[in-house]
Amino acid sequence: MNETMDSYKVTNRAWELIIQKIDERIKGGESQAALSRLLGSSRASVSRWVSTGRGGEHVSFRDMIRYLDRLRIPLADVFAQDDGLPPPSPDRAVTAMDKKIASTLAAVAAAIGKDLPDMASELEVLELADIQAMMSGREPMRASDLVRLCRAIGVDSGAILNRAAGPSEQ
Repeated sequence: MNETMDSYKVTNRAWELIIQKIDERIKGGESQAALSRLLGSSRASVSRWVSTGRGGEHVSFRDMIRYLDRLRIPLADVFAQDDGLPPPSPDRAVTAMDKKIASTLAAVAAAIGKDLPDMASELEVLELADIQAMMSGREPMRASDLVRLCRAIGVDSGAILNRAAGPSEQ
């Protein structure tokens, strides 16, 4: 029975954080329609979550994790409660390759004439602060982020990876 209760606590904490982040973004001027596109859910669902102050009981765990990811809520925050739950694995640290990819991507963006605000305006799922952190090598870049950033710049992600790897690592 205790394991079941723990899963309820984790789910409730995750939804608490998701709703909190959605509320913050709406108060910051973001529309429910934009949030529904970001989350890959219906506008009606986002509206229901906001009006009731709680998440969807029939949402799959996979969808809940996707919402946490797209809202940039670390799993560590979900497990941060001192309720006896084991902490999740720590997030991956920035590697030397992450930094090479970031610097290569930044150099190509500069050469093409794309600045970070231009890129952020084209990418609804990434905020300017996140783009700045990734492009400076302070935050690791997921593969999906790399692909999105490359599309915003207008360059092939494979070319960026090959160039970042350099002749010694190919």
